[in-house]
Order: sequence, then structure tokens, then C-alpha cells
Amino acid sequence: MTIKKEKKAKDTEVTESVENEMLQISSKADLKTFLTSVRDGLLKDEAAPIFAMAAMKHVLTHDGIYEFIDTASKEILQEIWVKLSQSGFHLRKPPMLFTDVETAANNTK
Repeated sequence: MTIKKEKKAKDTEVTESVENEMLQISSKADLKTFLTSVRDGLLKDEAAPIFAMAAMKHVLTHDGIYEFIDTASKEILQEIWVKLSQSGFHLRKPPMLFTDVETAANNTK
């Protein structure tokens, strides 16, 4: 029982810290920090895939996404998207993250 309580407390801490970061995205650096924490949580199994999906939705619909997104952030978003697809989510690739060439290449495989 103690292990479950510790895991739940750790999950709650991760969730709260990421929620605070979500509210504060106002620059490229903030976006990159937020995306890195989401990716790391997802890869280390510290965050549920559905939580990462909610974070992705928040980021991709953020008012300033076109101003804040750069190559490094785009690569992190792509990594998160691939991990979510591997988790069992049936997703269409957003054009913002994957060019037509990448999408066409993946459709032929």
C-alpha cells in the first residue's frame, strides 16, 4: 500500500508542476521548458499518456504558438506525438508538426 501512496503523491506533484508551467507559457523558452517536462514525464512513465495528450492540445491551440514554436520545440512535439501514437492513441498528424512529405512517406510504409 505504501508504494501506491508514494506513486500517487509523486504523480500529483508532477501534474501540479506541469499545470503551473502550462499557465505560464509566454515565450519560446517557456514553451521549450514545458514541452521538455511533458516529454520527460511521458518517457519515464511519470505522466499518463492522456495527460500528455491534454498538454499537446493546450500547446497546439495556444494563442501564441506560431510565435513561440521553433525547430527544437517542434522536434520535442514530434517526439511526444510519436510516443502518444505508440501508446495506442489513433491520431492524425497535425500539419504544423509534420510536413506533407513526412506524412506521405509514413503513409506508404
